[in-house]
Amino acid sequence: MKKTQEIIGLPVFSVLDGKKIGQVKDLVINPEEGKVDFILVSNRNWYDGARVLGYKSVMGIGEHAVTTESENLLTTINETANANKLLERNIELKGNRVLTNKGNLIGVISEFIVDEDTGAIACLEFRTAEDESKIEIIDAKQVMTYGFDVIVIKQEEEAGVFVQQEEAQEKPAPISEIQAENEIPPVVLTTTPSPEPAPIVAPTAPTPPGSSDGAAFFKQKQRQFLLGKKLIQDIRDAIGNVLIAQETLITEEILDLAERNNKFVELTQCAR
Repeated sequence: MKKTQEIIGLPVFSVLDGKKIGQVKDLVINPEEGKVDFILVSNRNWYDGARVLGYKSVMGIGEHAVTTESENLLTTINETANANKLLERNIELKGNRVLTNKGNLIGVISEFIVDEDTGAIACLEFRTAEDESKIEIIDAKQVMTYGFDVIVIKQEEEAGVFVQQEEAQEKPAPISEIQAENEIPPVVLTTTPSPEPAPIVAPTAPTPPGSSDGAAFFKQKQRQFLLGKKLIQDIRDAIGNVLIAQETLITEEILDLAERNNKFVELTQCAR
C-alpha cells in the first residue's frame, strides 16, 4: 500500500530502454470503480501534449521509481479517450468533503492510499470536522460515491463509519455504561442528532473545461499543483542571472514569470 505522496514525483523508467521517460505528476481516478486508471507523466516536453500511462501498464511502484515496459506505452491525453473523459470530470479526492448518507459532514480528505499492484483505493485519510488537527481513516469499502462536490460514505447505525488511525476498535459498549464508568467514549457516528459541525470550506476545484482539450486542462492542474511549493535551486535566465531564487514560494506571479521566460518546465522540476 502506498500514499499518493509516495507516488507523485517519482521518476518513471522504461525497463526495455533503461532510461527515464518522465515523472509522475498526478493520478487519474476512476470514481465508479474506486481506483487509479492512469498516471499522468511529464517530461521536458510535457507542454507539447501531456502523456498518460495506463495503470495496467505499470510494472511496479517502488520506493525510488515507477517502472513500465516501454516508452511506447505512453500516450497523449487526446489520444486516450478514457483518460480525457476522466480528466474533464475533474473528480478530486484531496480537499474534498466527506458526507455520510445520513447527511452528516464529518471532515475533509487529506490523503488516500492505493494498492500499488492494482491501483485500487484502499482507504482515505480525513481531517475531522470537530478537530482539524485530528486525522481519521475511512475504509474504501464504506465509500458510496466519489463525487465532484463530496465523497459520500455509508453511516452505520451502531458501529463507527471509520477506523481509528492507530488501530481498529472493537464494537463499543453502550454509551450509558461507558459514562457510568467515567470512561471517554470512542468516536462513533450514530443517527442521534448532534450539534452541526463547524463548516469546512474545501479548496475550490476548477471548473471542468468545456472543450476536449485535456492537455490544456492538465496545464491548469500543473499550475495548481505547483502553487505553495518552494524552489530547491535557483532558476537563471538566458544570460545566467538569477531569475527566481532558491527557496522562493511559488505563486501565480512566479508561474507567469517562469512562463514568460520559457522556464516553466525547469520550474516544475525544481519545485518541492
